[in-house]
Amino acid sequence: MNVIERLKFNIDLIKKENPKKSNLNILCDMSYNVLVHGLTFAEYRKANYINLTKEEKKKCLTRREYKKVINYLDDQRYTNIFLDKILFNKIFRNYIGREYIDIRNTSYKDFEKFVKDKEIFFVKKHNSFGGDGVEKVINKDLDYKELYKKLFETKQYLVEEAIIQHAYLDKINPRAVNNVRIVTLVKDGEVSIVGSVLRISNGEEDALSHGEIIQTLDESGNAISNAYNDYFKKFSKHPTTKFDFKTTKIPYMKEAIKLVKSAALEVPEVRYIGWDVAISEKGPLLIEGNYFPSTGLHQYYSINKDFYFKKTLQDVLKEEYNNIK
Repeated sequence: MNVIERLKFNIDLIKKENPKKSNLNILCDMSYNVLVHGLTFAEYRKANYINLTKEEKKKCLTRREYKKVINYLDDQRYTNIFLDKILFNKIFRNYIGREYIDIRNTSYKDFEKFVKDKEIFFVKKHNSFGGDGVEKVINKDLDYKELYKKLFETKQYLVEEAIIQHAYLDKINPRAVNNVRIVTLVKDGEVSIVGSVLRISNGEEDALSHGEIIQTLDESGNAISNAYNDYFKKFSKHPTTKFDFKTTKIPYMKEAIKLVKSAALEVPEVRYIGWDVAISEKGPLLIEGNYFPSTGLHQYYSINKDFYFKKTLQDVLKEEYNNIK
């Protein structure tokens, strides 16, 4: 969508929730707050800015403020580690819990040996975002030589063993890997957890990129919010599996917390990271780390007017937060 389309899209959604407000009123208020407070159109909608008081607005971490937080906390000389999937796998090999190869450094014979005994595997572009260039390969009647050639052409250099998620996560949705996003913040060598959510696939692909349901978790894996999609439609049950979201309790959550706290100290120059964690029958494993994770996952879906995320950052950083300019 271009800017005008995004603007209209968000105005239409806000109008549905606020039928007594005119489109002109919404447009003017949105334009003012986007310019003055540095929100995006989507943030304005998700935060319900049109109905917030001045004091409530101060609790919300806007995009403009968030960029300053990231630039302060994360040394940009090291962020490429989290942008390059192959480099990430190499550095966090002890945390990812699966085998992989970089075909640029792999002969055809070794490639064939790697994929031959796998019913399913994934091929990925090493520098893509949002699921772009990620492809699930079913190993049936494959021409391995043709596939090897194709992967070079499409620059899908990363070939990974498939993640087999825990049976409990399969109950929620077996058609994709549902995962936990845990955000860590390092201060003075100590790692704090500043947000945890379950990212639930509403389709057959990656949880967030192709339709998601989001539920806030505590550090024991229990749900502490309702489950919503990106348009704040509330789900009491998963639309296809009928899993009851009131019963959510993610296994190995304490182990997942321990995993990301350890991983967060591997690259101490990047102090603030959003980790995507899969849960297998053997325990948690890292999918990837994001040095610029979405604030929306943690800021909007718990209690819509109680934006705890900004306060949590302030509580962890204490007086250091004042250094963020």
